[in-house]
Amino acid sequence: MRLMPTTAIVLLALAFASPALAQSIVKDARWSGDVRVKGQLVVEKGVTLTIEPGTKVNFLPGKLDEEGLADCGLLVKGAIVAVGKPGDRILFTSGAKHPAPGDWGEIKLIKSAGSAFSGCDFRFGGWGLHLHDSDIKVEGCTFSNNSYGGVRGTGGSVEITGCTFSDMEIGIRYWRSNPSIHHNTITRNKTGIFFRQETGGATICFNNIYGNHEYDIKLGDGQREDIDASRNWWGTNEVSYIRRKIYDKSREDYIGKVIIEPVLPQKVALP
Repeated sequence: MRLMPTTAIVLLALAFASPALAQSIVKDARWSGDVRVKGQLVVEKGVTLTIEPGTKVNFLPGKLDEEGLADCGLLVKGAIVAVGKPGDRILFTSGAKHPAPGDWGEIKLIKSAGSAFSGCDFRFGGWGLHLHDSDIKVEGCTFSNNSYGGVRGTGGSVEITGCTFSDMEIGIRYWRSNPSIHHNTITRNKTGIFFRQETGGATICFNNIYGNHEYDIKLGDGQREDIDASRNWWGTNEVSYIRRKIYDKSREDYIGKVIIEPVLPQKVALP
């Protein structure tokens, strides 16, 4: 089913709902053009939402929940396919007149199969993507000016590649999962990558991880396993300098060590 005109239908579907009840997409749907979403919109199990190249999804600001996230976003139990093209990217952003970080919440996937994000930009949310027990590839996307971060998740088989993470609290945060993170640029965040716990099998290689204000990589209290982050570019070849931006066993002996050597001699070109 094609939603036309998209803007009017999404707003009308939500305008008369009780604020406590999420609205749902119960049949396959396509969005294109300028889309405005108010409140939390659920893509139900077995349903696919396809977002066409060049689409701009504007989330109207909402009230903050107990996590500090605005109650406006997408909850995907089925699948979402958002594949932009060069010069025709897909934008997820605030619908406010004067956008600010945290205006909308996040796009959360729960046990989603068949979802994909490529050539997308995520702006002014709490988080961009929240990937919960979902198998997915996130490719060629940018995440910036979100109040909390770019991608967070747990479980699932996840590959993050060709993406840029900047100007947020945390670029990528994961726990109890082993994501493949390669060929990304992660810079100008407070923390570049944060592994909370049980991510010892994660793959972190051929990334540009540098210029993050506090830490380039930080391990949480529950991360007892070592992390292999060798073969990355850190903005320098000086290992002692790189180590200053790593929070690991060298600071707290009950957490794992981040292995950074060998380091790459030059910046990685993104695909």
